[in-house]
Amino acid sequence: MVYFNKELIQIKKDPIFIFKIENFFDLDFYLDIKKIFHKIDPEELSLTDSFGKKTIYASELSYEDENQRKIFEKLNKVFYFKDFFNFFIKKIFLTNAKTQKNILKKIKYLRYPIIDNKKKSLLNFLFSKISVTYSFSYIKNNGGIVPHVDSLRKYLSLMLYFPDDEKKEIEYGTTYWESNIPNFTNTHIQNREKIREFKSKSKQIYKTQFIPNCLYGFLRNDFSWHTVEPINIDTNYIRKSININFIYNN
Repeated sequence: MVYFNKELIQIKKDPIFIFKIENFFDLDFYLDIKKIFHKIDPEELSLTDSFGKKTIYASELSYEDENQRKIFEKLNKVFYFKDFFNFFIKKIFLTNAKTQKNILKKIKYLRYPIIDNKKKSLLNFLFSKISVTYSFSYIKNNGGIVPHVDSLRKYLSLMLYFPDDEKKEIEYGTTYWESNIPNFTNTHIQNREKIREFKSKSKQIYKTQFIPNCLYGFLRNDFSWHTVEPINIDTNYIRKSININFIYNN
């Protein structure tokens, strides 16, 4: 079993529940994970088409040699293991229900989450069936992520960053916003003028530091607005992270 730190630190409670776990992995294993990121040419990423972002899901990842395969398999054993799932569910179950502003969603979130084993049962409606997925995220220099609240199917969002130069990249984390505007369908604000308007009417409440081996997480609700703000590091820079998601299947 791969060790991961279980000392969860609450950062914000309302309007978005945000937390972190420092020194999440053993440092050697964290540095090993860094080696299995794809080598991406900055020219592969377009600032006009997708604001410089590219996502490669773990199921799509290939490995170059036997050592990379072993690292990848160890990582799978962490994220797909019951200990990882149960740790977070026990920590956030009641909080996740409380943070939902809509009464129907509160009721939905009060169904206890279980790992989706794909088996059919007449009792399935009593539980929230959750699957865990993770992906490797790349953002081009001066790229970002537009204002949104995350998918309606999202139960929990976790992020692990992989900076190459912590001093230069520390401000390239995730920015959270307090806004009176509900987002019931996870609409992404794409128009640049509307993005400026959103920010002028909203308040920045927290920005994660883009630092190594610190796992950040937050709970989705209809007001959990967040962005990644563009930063100019250097021409060939690519921002790298792993995003782990707990997803509703029912």
